[in-house]
Amino acid sequence: MRTFRTKRAVGLGLAALALGTVTACAADPSGPGADGDTTLTFGVDGTVPNIDPVLADNSTVDQSVVPMYESLVDYDPDGTLAGRLASSWKVADDATSVTFTLRSGALFHDGSPVTAEDVKFTLDRAKALGLGVAQYLTEYVSSEVTGDNELTVRLAHPSTLFVGGLAKVYILNSKLVQKNAGSDQGQAWLASHEAGSGPYTLKTFKPNQQIIYVKDADYTGTKNPDAPDTIVYRLIPEDAPQKEEMLAGNIDVSDGLEAGPDLDAVLADGSKKAVELAKPQGIYIFFNTQRAPFNDPKVREGIRLAYDYQAHVKTILSGHGEVATGVVPAVMACRPDVQPFAQDLTKAKELLSGLAKSGTELHLAYQPIFSEMSDAATALQSSLRDLGVKVKLVTTDYPTYIEDLKSIDKTPDMTVVWDNPPTPDVGSLLSTRYTTKYVEKGTNFGQYSNPAVDALVDKAIGTADDTERCDLYKQAQQKLVDDSASMPIADEVTTVITPKNVTGVELYPAHVGYMPQTYRMSN
Repeated sequence: MRTFRTKRAVGLGLAALALGTVTACAADPSGPGADGDTTLTFGVDGTVPNIDPVLADNSTVDQSVVPMYESLVDYDPDGTLAGRLASSWKVADDATSVTFTLRSGALFHDGSPVTAEDVKFTLDRAKALGLGVAQYLTEYVSSEVTGDNELTVRLAHPSTLFVGGLAKVYILNSKLVQKNAGSDQGQAWLASHEAGSGPYTLKTFKPNQQIIYVKDADYTGTKNPDAPDTIVYRLIPEDAPQKEEMLAGNIDVSDGLEAGPDLDAVLADGSKKAVELAKPQGIYIFFNTQRAPFNDPKVREGIRLAYDYQAHVKTILSGHGEVATGVVPAVMACRPDVQPFAQDLTKAKELLSGLAKSGTELHLAYQPIFSEMSDAATALQSSLRDLGVKVKLVTTDYPTYIEDLKSIDKTPDMTVVWDNPPTPDVGSLLSTRYTTKYVEKGTNFGQYSNPAVDALVDKAIGTADDTERCDLYKQAQQKLVDDSASMPIADEVTTVITPKNVTGVELYPAHVGYMPQTYRMSN
């Protein structure tokens, strides 16, 4: 049996540190308010209609709930899996159960203690709802509470992914949720209320507009004394409004401006700086591999060869990124040696000749609020038009797209998507994006099914030896590349814009988005 004890990061109060999460030690440009309280305002790139943490597989929801909640475990900046609400955990020798001991004295915001019953309730609820973070609980069977601060979680099969996946599962105040359960296990109530134990409480939530958090003076975790007293999220999905809001001094921090004129305008007066951080996120085009013509790997390969990847990085990203070299981002471990993808119009024309002759019109979905996605969709449409292939561009939004993925018939022919692995373990991405068990579950973006890939990924997940597991993951990735299972375009860079007196900007490997409770504000 392996035992793990928590490693608390000094000065980092909250549990959920993040994969692609940006944190900093910051000074509020506007200074303290009249009562001496400090406020820091963030421009958030996205929309948030719902703050139920069961939906935290969505990165924008995740960064919206992370100030208010804690998970059992999370990843430190160096990639180490560390305890948050869990002070330690023990994995059974057969790897089919994990026993967690909770941090002593942890309290929810209403003053009630965090107990093992709350953990059991949270896991059971997510599993029963089958939504969002339930994708990280596929092996979860049940929990046995053995004390106020201890429980044993039982799994259907050995899984090297399970404990790390709990970084996205935020523990709920079970009594409070049950009190407001209604007929939907508290979904309606949690959509606009919180039931957490994190360093901030919810003051105001205006769906898709603004979220205001206030520091919890009674927070029992490791406190950051220099964190802002009030955090404001302004939800601004389009690039141009974020630029204008920052120029007007209405937001202090932004990671939502893409490289180009908007970014240059914000930096022009010299009062702010931009920090570039390579992150495990890329832009992809996913094919509906269960439906013609994309059930033919030759057609998928032809589409992939039609795109100008180098132009994407040079022109669309203004050089702020790299051409993709595989189905998982380049910063991750356990990747095969794959050359950067490149355009080959001669071969593309040959592979797509039958499709061109058929006159079939393909639909390519994208989110118009993001200029990179719009530009990529237009560029691919243009390249395919030159090859005689008709493409109609169709707009969507992320919630609609995820809902459509629950049906092969509703899944678009092709979709431009930003994607990142659920956790730093490459298996978390390969499993949820490319294995048969996730077809029509909302996470397999291409509805991809390949028994050979399933076998390799499943074997890797159940393999304890690091070297053997890594080799299996590499084999699976090579098969995905050879089969043109998806079309990776470029690995992304996050550009974080802050006042010049903001320091300590880092990436945390478990979520994509802000981690505002770790910011430090000096006079």
